[in-house]
Amino acid sequence: MTANAEPPPERRLPIPLPPETEAPAPETGKLKKLLRQRFFLVTLVILLFLGGLFVWGAFYELERPPKPEQPAAREIAKSEKPGVAPHVPEPAPGPAPQAAPETAAKTQAPPPVVTPAPRLEPVKGEAFTRALIKIMDDQVNQTIFGWRPNAIIFGKFGLTDNVNNLQLGVLEVVRRTLVVLNEHLTRFAVTEAYNPRVNEAMNFVMVSPDKYWFPSASGKYREAMRDLETYINSLRQGRSRFYTRVDNLIALTATYKDILGSSYHNLIKDTEADGSPVSWWVTDDYFYAAKGVALGMSQMLEAVKEDFHQELLKKNSHKLLEDAIHALHTGSHLAPWVVTNGSKDGILANHRANMSTYIGEAEHVIATLQTVLATN
Repeated sequence: MTANAEPPPERRLPIPLPPETEAPAPETGKLKKLLRQRFFLVTLVILLFLGGLFVWGAFYELERPPKPEQPAAREIAKSEKPGVAPHVPEPAPGPAPQAAPETAAKTQAPPPVVTPAPRLEPVKGEAFTRALIKIMDDQVNQTIFGWRPNAIIFGKFGLTDNVNNLQLGVLEVVRRTLVVLNEHLTRFAVTEAYNPRVNEAMNFVMVSPDKYWFPSASGKYREAMRDLETYINSLRQGRSRFYTRVDNLIALTATYKDILGSSYHNLIKDTEADGSPVSWWVTDDYFYAAKGVALGMSQMLEAVKEDFHQELLKKNSHKLLEDAIHALHTGSHLAPWVVTNGSKDGILANHRANMSTYIGEAEHVIATLQTVLATN
């Protein structure tokens, strides 16, 4: 190696360079941000869809044609006595027109003949079925926000659990009454066929009350009301029957006694079936469910008093029925601001015990009525 020779270059390993990354396009970055929020977008689309259904349902209720008014002949029939001709008001006295003696007989027209309107008396079973339709219509169509147990906000989250349980109590009365109507009141014997409209209405009200769609609970309950309207029309035309026999009334009172007995047990019990004490959070549920039972059953018994008037008269049991109606009517009007579950002898009210007073009284009276009807 000479002095002028250059030293060999140092050998170094190559350093790997990081891969070159391209800057994301502005559209791709926005798309990624949008995909990150896809949960909120899906939730927003579902809420808009449900809101559209709610608005459409509200407009549908507003655009429904009103029910045809009943003819005024019914009012005339109520004011008239049987066997007495209708009163026709006499014209006001006034100066008689002067006419020539020769032409008076020729020009004077005969007085118009006033024909009384036909007497449209309600047929047997109409008052009973009308009351059944009314207590359903009051909860499905007349209540603010309609049927609550299947609503997304009011039903699933329990924001209006008091109204929900009251409607469920009314529904229990409707279901059991329709079973008796289908099994007993529309058939002369067990060999007679079921009335198709009443049988279909019974099946419709058996839909779970919290079903929002496929099928909708409120929609099926409206179909049941339409079927009962058709049944009333067939009663008027003589194509359907409503048998007001004592044995059918006994079957109805037995059903109502069972409903009241179940409500009474929920109102007086101190522990649940598993042994745990009754929580303050379910106290109002039992209270308002019993209130719904009292509300629906009191109206049905008013209709029973009208349609079964002759049978009650034969058994001298009108007073018992009126006592049951009074107890249920009073219980349906209990409306405390807050339902409390105080001890029976404490300073704080126990509203379940207060309601049980009227429910228990109604159960006792109806059980006595059932016994009186069953005796010869």
